[in-house]
Amino acid sequence: MQNLQIGEAPELRHRRTSSDYIADALRDAINGGQLEDGAVLNQVELAEHFGVSRVPVREAIRRLEAEGLVEAAAHRRAVVRGLSLDRIAEVYELRALLEGHLTEQAVPNFDRADVERLNELNRQLREERDHARWLELNAAFHETLYAPAGRPTALELVDSLRQRGERYVQMWSGGRGLERTSQVAKEHTAIVRCVRRGDAAGARDAIVAHIEHTRDAVLKLHRAAAGNGDGSR
Repeated sequence: MQNLQIGEAPELRHRRTSSDYIADALRDAINGGQLEDGAVLNQVELAEHFGVSRVPVREAIRRLEAEGLVEAAAHRRAVVRGLSLDRIAEVYELRALLEGHLTEQAVPNFDRADVERLNELNRQLREERDHARWLELNAAFHETLYAPAGRPTALELVDSLRQRGERYVQMWSGGRGLERTSQVAKEHTAIVRCVRRGDAAGARDAIVAHIEHTRDAVLKLHRAAAGNGDGSR
């Protein structure tokens, strides 16, 4: 873990606890691809990096282990846990189930302002060329779509699953993304149309199809990377 690329040492005194911040920083580094599958999380190096004792580092690693991002290896070492092709597909299957349900629950609670917010986010997505900013807008679109459902626990699960899938997109594409942004905008437009006319079942089916198309693109990207010798994780 030389040359740690997980952000600068934080001002921990402004956080709830040191372990909270460290867990967030490591989670972001894993999901963003800075810490790849199999990377060893050395507690001594991490403690030095964050300017803390090993206790909050150990607590943060335990939290990530509970989330399935880290696993214990030989000699009690913690390593970044990789996902097999089947598990990546499972992530998107779970997303389709959860997000389809959230969308169907949300549509009856939408007001005009919510619909216009969705429409505006989709417009910005069509025009955005910076991938990092595009990801932020895409996350905002989905959050806006699901928020009226009033299901905070399901929203947390969806966010965790979404980040796991995006982690592999980042690694296999060199940060360029799926390169299907125009198709995403069309799929989002179909979702917005259903929401606008109050068609909960139609919106559910549209979001499920959208996630399945994204799954297919992610798996295609994986196979292409594997063919180049870069996707054997």
